[in-house]
Amino acid sequence: MTDSCLSNGQSSDDHVASCPDCSAAIALLDAPGEAVAPPPRLRDAMLSKARLRRSPAETAVAAVAVPYAQQVALMDELLGELSVAQWEAPLAKHGTVRGMVEHLAANDARVAAFMGLPAVAGLPVHRRWRAQAGSLLERVSGSSGVLLGVEVELAGTGTRPVRGPLRHAMIQRTFETWTHADDIRSATARSSAPPADEHVRMIAEFGLALLPKAVKGPRRDVAATVMLTGAGGGTWTVPLSPTPDRVAVLVSADAVHFCKLLANRWPPGSFPYAAEGDPALARELMRAAATLGCD
Repeated sequence: MTDSCLSNGQSSDDHVASCPDCSAAIALLDAPGEAVAPPPRLRDAMLSKARLRRSPAETAVAAVAVPYAQQVALMDELLGELSVAQWEAPLAKHGTVRGMVEHLAANDARVAAFMGLPAVAGLPVHRRWRAQAGSLLERVSGSSGVLLGVEVELAGTGTRPVRGPLRHAMIQRTFETWTHADDIRSATARSSAPPADEHVRMIAEFGLALLPKAVKGPRRDVAATVMLTGAGGGTWTVPLSPTPDRVAVLVSADAVHFCKLLANRWPPGSFPYAAEGDPALARELMRAAATLGCD
């Protein structure tokens, strides 16, 4: 379904019944006859025309744009499946599904404004969020990798604004889109859907990079090693000061679970992890990790 046909709560069957364009398209797809293979050179011709219109994104840009595009597509599909009643399903954060999508669009708008994009207004919330996300993706994908290092304001709930490079802002958009899509799945009795392995690793690295500044209390001249297991896992040593003199604790946990902790979707007091070394520091790190979400 094209952007112009997003239903914002209308069922797909009802939409098709009232939309001449979609009805005609489905009738064409259902028409009898054998499938015809496309001309052998069609793919090359289409790619050539696409490249003339816009060059492929730089590798560094694609590394953060593609995951966001994938999560936007999944969220778009999910929102298109929702009934009118499900748009008003209650959520602990932001009141309803509709309120959560409005919150997501508002956080996306910070990055969109930095990229010089005009505000999207006058559309139902689904279409407004999707139009803004599409414009943001197009602008970021066509930009230089140098821009990824420019500092912008990140989303968050802290009293002081947190700033970071545009690269982090785009990873955060991927992270928040997945988190809120899973919130909506839970609120509408759908199964959870963890992100792709490479997205998990990217989100974990993003959170670990922010972790030292999130730790409260006096700065310790130590480091922590975090070993995340399962899909998207890995091992990172996180310095808690500019000049750590030793590794004080080794913390291990499941990678997807850790991403949920970062989103504050897993209470730190019940988060399952193992620690070797300083247990108090391990608990402090888990509490700090749970404050890094976008709500």
